[in-house]
Parts: sequence; structure tokens; C-alpha cells
Amino acid sequence: MAIEGSDLSFSRRALLKAGSAFAFGAAFAQSSVAAADAAEARGFDFLHGRWNVVHRKLRERLVGNTEWFEFPGTLEVAPILGGLGNFDQNVLSDPKGTYEASSLRLFNPREKQWSIWWFDARLPSLDPPVVGGFQGKKGTFYSRDVFKDRPIRVRTTYEPLSPDHAEWTQAFSPDDGATWEVNWIMDFKRAST
Repeated sequence: MAIEGSDLSFSRRALLKAGSAFAFGAAFAQSSVAAADAAEARGFDFLHGRWNVVHRKLRERLVGNTEWFEFPGTLEVAPILGGLGNFDQNVLSDPKGTYEASSLRLFNPREKQWSIWWFDARLPSLDPPVVGGFQGKKGTFYSRDVFKDRPIRVRTTYEPLSPDHAEWTQAFSPDDGATWEVNWIMDFKRAST
């Protein structure tokens, strides 16, 4: 995979690491988009390309905090495995220090679900994947995780708002999904070529 004009040393290492993290990768490579539900398998096509990002994050999570801070970033997304997945490279200009992060998204045609792994250079490891799918144009994905020694549920959403504008959100639930606190929003604007 080549992402034009990018330093791919981190991305290639991360992709190789992610590929070894799950044994079912071969099933994705052997499947074809034609065999899958075409609309569901193409759910992330809107995200391919280069984007400028405005990140909005809560200052503190799951403590009732309402103070947000913003910072810029970039995102570059390329399809892989004949359209059954994509890989991205993020540069986040966080006030605490700029860092790189990546996501690997894979569609499982048998389950008709997407799995999404996130990993970043500050702590190079794979978070548990969020898993889910699209209802109409909006994708919603869930996982279980631990935050500050507390079990939580994680929900992320992706939604194309127009061909050149999209949004991602992340929310945590400390009560198994009864309530959700959105703690991170990414506002994507397509970069001019």
C-alpha cells in the first residue's frame, strides 16, 4: 500500500503488527466484495482520501467534565484487500505533543460486520477492536475496555455529512450502555488536491 507523500515506516510496521494480531486475516483476503453485501462492504468508501481534521476532546473523561479543547490534525485513508478494508495514517497535533496513530478497518463478509483497531505511537499496541456496522450512512461500533481500572463500554460512530465533510465520535459508558459520554469528536474536511 502506498499513501502518497507520507512517511510510511510507522504505518507499515503498525500494519504488519496488526496483521499478526488476528488469525482470520486470510479469510478477508480470499473473499471478494461481490460475495459480501455490497452496501455494507462499501460502508467506509466515503473515508478514502486525504482529510484535514479538527479534534475536540473532553479535558477529563467520566468525571462530569464539560471543558473541551481543540487541535488540528490530518488523516489519510487508503483501501486494502480489494475494498474489504482500509488503513489510515493520522497525524494529531495535540497540545501535549504531536503524534501519529493509525486505524485498520476490516469487513467480515460472513458476519457482515466491521472490526476497527486503533493504535498510536505514544503506546504502540492494539486496543480491543470496536465491532459493528452501518444503518443507512451512519456506522456504529462497540467494544468493552477498561478505563482507569473501571470496566467500560466504548462506542464510536462514523458518518459522512457530505462528500467533503464527515464526523467521527467516541463515547464511553461506565454503566454498560445505560448512559454515554461523548469524549472525542473528529470533524473531517476533505483536503484540496
